[in-house]
Amino acid sequence: MKKYFYLLAMLAVVLGTTACSDDDNHPSTNILDKPEVTVPDVKESSAVITWKAIGNATAYIYSLNNGSEQSTDQNTIQLTGLEPEKSYTFKVKAQKTGSIYFEDSEYAEITFTTTSEITVYRIATFADDWDKWYYEYNENGTVKRVYRLNGEELDREWLFAYDGNNITVTGKNAYNMTLNDQGYVATFVDGSNTYEYTYDENGYMTKVEKNDNIASNITIEDGNIMQWTRFSDGVEQFKVQTYSAVPNVSGAHCIYAESSGASRWLVETGLFGKASANCHTSSGWQHSSSIATYTFEYDENSCIKEESKNYNGEIEKFYYTYFSEYLCFYSINGNTPRIQNLPSLRLL
Repeated sequence: MKKYFYLLAMLAVVLGTTACSDDDNHPSTNILDKPEVTVPDVKESSAVITWKAIGNATAYIYSLNNGSEQSTDQNTIQLTGLEPEKSYTFKVKAQKTGSIYFEDSEYAEITFTTTSEITVYRIATFADDWDKWYYEYNENGTVKRVYRLNGEELDREWLFAYDGNNITVTGKNAYNMTLNDQGYVATFVDGSNTYEYTYDENGYMTKVEKNDNIASNITIEDGNIMQWTRFSDGVEQFKVQTYSAVPNVSGAHCIYAESSGASRWLVETGLFGKASANCHTSSGWQHSSSIATYTFEYDENSCIKEESKNYNGEIEKFYYTYFSEYLCFYSINGNTPRIQNLPSLRLL
């Protein structure tokens, strides 16, 4: 009889131990799953952090930049009071509060950078002393139409159609272009001529080939086109520029490789690489004693509104107006900066 009661007592202990488990579907000791963290929204002074809910977790312990730990029972939080253009590291782990059968998960970690808001300008109109070109854009900022008026009448137009990295231009001229991974024109077909372009890692054009022959070499220093070349009877000629410290805020392509095959109105679309970072003061051929000097007038946003070229006393002027848009740049885990919140273009 005593042996019978002893066996019943042992069975009760075993059943009681099993009953203490927090979850009948798990063994007596468990490690909670590690959260998978994402940052779906980043702004200048705030960020939204979210992660997949973890089974059996009752709380999530998190910290920012290794600061004090805080607790939440939600799987989404909003961080506020952040500084613009600053890198932050967020850590979070899952926990089952008060449990002796579930161990905390490993920390999940993600790094993000708060946004840097900048204003981007696009050409609305470009004109010289004789003609004026008007520019229209798609919602994503790519050019869709350029046209020119003769008085109030349409004189000529160019329509841009996109198919992946290919652009077909119809209208006054028929062009075919292929874009590279940077979004700039890699090949440009104009009738029987095919131009190929090379750019540096910053998006500045550095070489032009026409029908498999070098047509121009471009030298970039501190973001400025210091010289570009052309070939005459097999001899390379150099056109040299000087610059002031005044920034070219709007990115107007006043200086470009004129032997690139694209007219200035087309270069002003931004498809042929970045413009010089500063405003130029002179430009001239290395083999000539004559140079052109330049002065500028600026609008209220410090964008070039008038470029005045003086070549041996002859004055030629160019005029600009702009659209503007605001872009917010941010990055996640050090990846290439992303862009968010592209508002509609505004005419200045």
